[in-house]
Amino acid sequence: MTFNTAPPVRNKLLIAVAIACGSTSSIRAGELQVTPSITTSGFYYKTETGQEPSDSTLAISLIPKLVSVYSGRRASAAVVVTNTTVEQNSDLSNTDKSFTELSYNSSLQIVDKVLTLSVNGDRSYRSTDASQGLVADKVLSSGELTKIANDAIQLNFVIPNPKTVGLSLQSGFSKTSSDETLTSTNGIDGENTFLNAQIYQGSDLTGFTFLLSSQYYDTKRESAQDFSSTLSSARFGVDITRDISIVLVGSDSKYGLDETGFSAQRQNLDTTSYGAGFVWQPYGENSIELTYNELEQGDTSTRFIGLNTQWAFSERTSMQFNYGKRFYGNAYSFNLDYRLKSFSTSASYNEDVTSYSRLSFSEGPSSLFVCPIGSIEFADCFQPSSIGYALQAGEEFRSLNSFTTDIIDETLFRKFGQINLGYDKRKFKAALSLIYNTTEYLESAREQTTQSAFLSLSYQLNKRTTLGFSSNYSTIEYSDSANINDVLSLTANFNRELSRQLSMNVSTRYVSRETEDVNRDLTDSRLTVSFNYKF
Repeated sequence: MTFNTAPPVRNKLLIAVAIACGSTSSIRAGELQVTPSITTSGFYYKTETGQEPSDSTLAISLIPKLVSVYSGRRASAAVVVTNTTVEQNSDLSNTDKSFTELSYNSSLQIVDKVLTLSVNGDRSYRSTDASQGLVADKVLSSGELTKIANDAIQLNFVIPNPKTVGLSLQSGFSKTSSDETLTSTNGIDGENTFLNAQIYQGSDLTGFTFLLSSQYYDTKRESAQDFSSTLSSARFGVDITRDISIVLVGSDSKYGLDETGFSAQRQNLDTTSYGAGFVWQPYGENSIELTYNELEQGDTSTRFIGLNTQWAFSERTSMQFNYGKRFYGNAYSFNLDYRLKSFSTSASYNEDVTSYSRLSFSEGPSSLFVCPIGSIEFADCFQPSSIGYALQAGEEFRSLNSFTTDIIDETLFRKFGQINLGYDKRKFKAALSLIYNTTEYLESAREQTTQSAFLSLSYQLNKRTTLGFSSNYSTIEYSDSANINDVLSLTANFNRELSRQLSMNVSTRYVSRETEDVNRDLTDSRLTVSFNYKF
């Protein structure tokens, strides 16, 4: 079989646009920067599946990319458009593919420091099965990928430096959808409308504190029942000494769900709790709150000791921890940030009832490193030394493959923990992420447990040459199956700038998947040579 290197019509159009826009390395109109590029890659890989004989395969890809970034005093925006065409020397069907991907984000300060509008979204390809996340890509097992579309708009309002009463509001709408794949006839189609509100005391009110908050989500799904959630809480405190206060607390959680199809232990998700206790707040926002509470769930009630603490040990170190009870029993949340000039670490843990479409919108940063928008090289990234770093125009947090949930339209009860470590000094950079995730699929009464580790290393030999290494490992176990998926991926790469506009990358990759079913075991070895030209 010979290669068909002629790209589709849309590829030709993208290439023409890139060339037209790239008469110089970038075009600047005011604060608009447009940077087109083209990457050509050749692949030589050998794949063994089960006990089938292995074959060596050649493939090539052509990737035109267009990155546009706008930065203004009150507005910023970024758009990245990429098309990947893969042609393979294979007799198998559906191996030649074309993938068009898009990501965009924008922010507008309608009223400075008061009212902000943001719009963002993306079109990307993911495996429907989380166990395939480290295996399937645009070259190998591309038929198991599905196109995910996410779009969201959000409006934020806040009263800056309130004197009497403070108010913050966030409202928005998001939509997530997916196409069918060769391996699945199920897609997802979810729409979310949400409203978050907080009312709290201003700086002129002394001797007492109050906080009223409410979070409302309404999720509509095409292939499953719609559901809503309303989480409300109230807190009132009265000072009795300079450092100690009496506090009254209450919370109410309601889920608009038909739970008749859930497992027996998940027949009632709604809860109400109330209690009283003491708060020790020696200085600043540092506080430890201890309360005695009663939780009501249907006809049953449970008493428990609640703990809520937040503490800034220094300008570089902060911690939050919460303990209480919800419909599933003990409930925890935790956040830790520690930053030095060259070393940083963060840890977080949270529990929530959600859905895939909600997660697509609400997932936060999965790495400590900030990268130029559109960049795929870890060497281009840097690690900010301050907590709460505000992204500048043209920047984004590096995204890892932390999406450990199957693409499915179900209500999810998710427990997610993550530890991030980062090091950035001179010529050497390192990032390590450890993830533990338990997902209970409430409507099918099954559970998925995922443990993952992601390591990225980069060393700059000189101004033009960089060495890189990455390793990804995941183990996934389902409660309704004895099959455990252990997947290991190792990649080493050599990058060389041949000129100001042209660079070369040579990489090797090894992927291994081990399961209880020998027919699903897989190993893949790959050599890739790429050339990237920036206009």
